[in-house]
Amino acid sequence: MPSSSNASNGTSSSAPIASKFSSKRMTCCQLAISAILIGLGSFLLFGSLITHTVVVPNVVKSSIEDNSRLINGSILWKKWTVPDYRIRFNLFVYSMKNPDEFMNGAIPEVSGSGPYVFDKKLENRVVSAENGTVKYQRFLSYFFNEQESCQTCILGNRIWVPNMIYQKFVEAASTEGMKAAATTLLSQTAFLEVEVEELLFEGYKDPFLDKVCEIPFMNFVCEAILDVPERIGLFFEANNTASKMYEIDDGTRDPTNLGKILKYDEEPLLDETWWSTEESLKIRGTDGSLFHPFLSKNEKLYVYVAELCRSIWLEFKEEVEYRGLKAYRYVVPPEVFDVTYPGNEGYCNPSDKQFFSSQNDSVGCLPKGLLEISKCQKSQPPITISLPNFLYAPSEVRESVKGLNGTDDIRDSIVVDIEPRVGAVLYARRVSQVNIEMWKGKNLTFPVNLKKMKSALIPVIILHETSEIDDDSLETIRSQLYETESIAYTSCNIMMIIGAIVLLLGFLFLAFSYQEEHEKKLRKCLYVSRCKSLKGFRRDLTWRHPHDVEDELETYHLDEFDGFMKMLRKKERVISSLEEQYFPGVITCYPEDIAEFFEKRWKRIKKSFVSAKNNICNCFKRSPAINQ
Repeated sequence: MPSSSNASNGTSSSAPIASKFSSKRMTCCQLAISAILIGLGSFLLFGSLITHTVVVPNVVKSSIEDNSRLINGSILWKKWTVPDYRIRFNLFVYSMKNPDEFMNGAIPEVSGSGPYVFDKKLENRVVSAENGTVKYQRFLSYFFNEQESCQTCILGNRIWVPNMIYQKFVEAASTEGMKAAATTLLSQTAFLEVEVEELLFEGYKDPFLDKVCEIPFMNFVCEAILDVPERIGLFFEANNTASKMYEIDDGTRDPTNLGKILKYDEEPLLDETWWSTEESLKIRGTDGSLFHPFLSKNEKLYVYVAELCRSIWLEFKEEVEYRGLKAYRYVVPPEVFDVTYPGNEGYCNPSDKQFFSSQNDSVGCLPKGLLEISKCQKSQPPITISLPNFLYAPSEVRESVKGLNGTDDIRDSIVVDIEPRVGAVLYARRVSQVNIEMWKGKNLTFPVNLKKMKSALIPVIILHETSEIDDDSLETIRSQLYETESIAYTSCNIMMIIGAIVLLLGFLFLAFSYQEEHEKKLRKCLYVSRCKSLKGFRRDLTWRHPHDVEDELETYHLDEFDGFMKMLRKKERVISSLEEQYFPGVITCYPEDIAEFFEKRWKRIKKSFVSAKNNICNCFKRSPAINQ
């Protein structure tokens, strides 16, 4: 019997230990798998996040900056020197309807026709490229597009326009010591009938000029003072000709200086005879064909406009989309054409010419919305530039001429749409209105009386020029920037999703492994109530199966543990049977509320459980091992 008992005890003791080691091996494997999944998921998630927010933007920025240098042989060089932009030059021509009535004091009335459409070709011919600068000239060509023009728009159409030579003699006759010039007005007319082509590029020859200059003493006026050209045209000698020399920064030292004009016509400043202040003589910005990368919504973009002989600025208005690409829209604000705006004072050239009553408020300067450019033009023609239909000008100016359309901020404003990161111009609309000054002079009553005439600015043409990026350049931006960037960000997003999924699986596997192990231990959970005879034990301790408790001897350091373990081994089969009978499922063993748990979940065994609990405690009290 003893041997049988020992054998039985040995078998019952070894089986739990083997099960225990197997459970530990399973736990280690599960923890290793969880750790691998969590580590891999964290690497994918945070690595992709860093790549998405730091690596890709920096790589894109570096690539853009490398390609934002105007170096011979680069893509930018090829696209800039011979741009394939679609540039369309739309002209609306205005003819004077009541020239005789106007000379007798009536409000001028004009009638418009158009558009006369021209295709414009631009070429930047490089003279030299060295030391971080590029010298070049702009070569412009205009081709009349009859198909795109209005049906009645023929270059041979005749229109009535102010006679600029007549006005030059009015100016001369209003100057002290030049009163004799008034006699030439008898041999001229204030308005001329010319062809549209002559007004624009071909130029016309004043029919009275030769006769006037033959008058004694007038040849001096014609040659020395008036500097009258052989032919007169708004764009005379502007077709198939080169511009003055530009010298710009190539962006190699600093990409933010790309295209910045360093010199114009070999000079760092404008001609001092053009404007009256140092600020107005400064050349700012680019020629409008290049902008630096990574534009800001808060910065002003300066552009030097040779036709206006000055720099203007553009301000951010809104974000737009152009053929699938995001762009910043910049516009020319009203302050650009306001000489009272700080910094613009130098663009006023005070004179005795009085066109509007509001000129008295600005010391002889023209009202806002108008820019007088005669001093920077050859022969100083009496020309004033404005936006179409006198946009941004006072009502007095808009009402001074009949026949114009009402103002429209969208239609009549200057707009540039730029891809902000590469600085490429996607779309641009440049608009302007050319007006010829008709001034009645100063006290001219003999031999021609101009006292009845109302001085006015007579619109001659309205220009709408649009420029759009070519398909090849657009596709280059889309493929090399947008699509490449999209692939990179999409890959990062996919890796982040995969990383998040793997990380979640790792935590779930860890949680399930912990729950499974916890369930195994809970199935072996055996509550031992607080027995007063168990001196030295923690009163709220939840005891488990003996083979689990045995390894915790070094942790608890209980004096009575040896005796208690001997007693438990003797009662092992009794305890195991109780465990299987009363703890068949997963339960949570809390010393304070184990009885309440069974009372709620298994009312049918409450009585048996309480009885078994008391029996175990009584056994402990009577145990010789405990009492010793």
